[in-house]
Amino acid sequence: MDLSAQPGDKETFWEWLPIFLKHELAPYPGRLSVVARMVIAATVTMIIVITFKIPYGSIGVTCAFILSRENLTSTAKSGFYFILAFAAWVVLLPVGARMFASVPLTHFLWEGVTVFLCFFLLKTLADFPLATGVVVVGTATLTIWYLPGPAELNTELTLWQILATAIGALITFLVEVVFRYFAPRNGLLDGITDRLVSIEALLTTFARHSTGAVSAAQSITQYAITGTSMLRREVVRSHLNTVERSKMNAIVALVSRGIDISAALVADDQRAETVSRERAEALEIRISNLRHSIQSRGSFEGPLWVPLADPDSPRFSELETTIRLIESVLEMKASVGPESASDQDAKSANRLFVSDAFSNPEYLRFALAGTAASMLCYVIYVGLNWPGISTAVTTCAFTALSDIGSSRQKQLLRTSGAVIGGFVFGLGSQIFVLPYIDSIVGLAILFACVTGVAAYVATSSARLSYVGLQIAFAYYLINVTSFDISRDLTIGRDRAIGVLLGIASMWLVFERLYPRPAAVQMVRQFARSARLLAALSAAGPGESGMTRIRTLRDEVSNIFASVNSEADAVLFESSEKRP
Repeated sequence: MDLSAQPGDKETFWEWLPIFLKHELAPYPGRLSVVARMVIAATVTMIIVITFKIPYGSIGVTCAFILSRENLTSTAKSGFYFILAFAAWVVLLPVGARMFASVPLTHFLWEGVTVFLCFFLLKTLADFPLATGVVVVGTATLTIWYLPGPAELNTELTLWQILATAIGALITFLVEVVFRYFAPRNGLLDGITDRLVSIEALLTTFARHSTGAVSAAQSITQYAITGTSMLRREVVRSHLNTVERSKMNAIVALVSRGIDISAALVADDQRAETVSRERAEALEIRISNLRHSIQSRGSFEGPLWVPLADPDSPRFSELETTIRLIESVLEMKASVGPESASDQDAKSANRLFVSDAFSNPEYLRFALAGTAASMLCYVIYVGLNWPGISTAVTTCAFTALSDIGSSRQKQLLRTSGAVIGGFVFGLGSQIFVLPYIDSIVGLAILFACVTGVAAYVATSSARLSYVGLQIAFAYYLINVTSFDISRDLTIGRDRAIGVLLGIASMWLVFERLYPRPAAVQMVRQFARSARLLAALSAAGPGESGMTRIRTLRDEVSNIFASVNSEADAVLFESSEKRP
């Protein structure tokens, strides 16, 4: 069997794209549950916003759609940070408006500084939900304070946005509580064990020549295409201590390696790779024991097993070595004492900014480039007196990443999502569906259907999930901006033009003025990690040495996470053939 869904050296982007979408949109365990929770939370929030006539309610519905759902703690924390970000902007923006908004020049500078802070905090805040909240809230409130006033009205509208956000966060938390009570699930552990089950099924075909070979090959192929970006994202947003997070990162990376090796076995149809039945059964049993250890959050217990290299079956030998490495990670104990480890974890948990927030010049360059793109959009829509296209600034904030490859990826995904959510669902529903709806029940059904499509796409891997977010965001901006059934086509037109303006501005700045291809960034990150590893080996003993080791360890871990993200983005580079 061949892995035709894998990017090939002679395969163009348009030849690869349909197969990629087929595997990204294939169902996996737990996907429908997440989609159902997202649809219920967003729909209930929409009904409350429309019923009680809350202005700018789309931000509350968007909040219910994008809040973290890894666990109850993450959901509650994400909602709290969204509300906290709005509260902070409520304090800061009126003060800035009072001091600078009355004079056009100072108003422009005030807007620029605010956008710069959004981009800088997007990269330097240690907590991802807080960083996301700051960006969403900052760009949303800037749109309000562009209005002519009076200031009392703008303040009131900002307070309404806080209420809408609080409603979305509360509804999402309550939905998660109900679902967790009836169907408890850990997305991280279940994702790891599901992949190990797929490898087990493949080994079963080696050992017993079962009839499930096709099903096992399809499962392995799907996991090889989608990768482990969702698992890495859950590790980043989890509330594990430093040692446990490092172990889970290692396990995710090794499981991904095991899937890739298994996919190579499937691609070359190497069931006859002189692998004995006893050898395949032995590895299958070890993987089964490994799964149970991971699910029970315990250490691996089993006899010492040293895989031997076999020149007649090199890939299978490599798979054995990978499984042994996963076992060794589970056997690993913390290299520091429990007291010092807990102290370090407490410091990490209370850290507001990343360790190199004010020493890494890349964050400053990124913020300046993002500010240039956003302010270009601001000058255009203010100069044209066209506030309807102010979504261009939000587009810049959502699509901005640290390299051009990732920026291209986000721009392509955002354009696709904007076309589907804004033109197909947004304007399409206003033309063909909304004229025949006269109650909130019909509106809720339409809303739930569109949200279901967006949520299903949003639960794909990181390479495609942004399309789902953009579908929902564009549709909500068009149809949840007023208290009645909106049939005004100019709203959708203006929002879509704003998105296209933001994409064009980002393309100009990040590709022409600040070009950083993802493949080149990966090489630079590897070089930087090598220098950090050299510094790590030179770290001395003592308390200062341990602090230095922990800092370098975290930086190396972050670099490899960034490289994995760049690898996802390389597939979307805008060239005739993908790298």
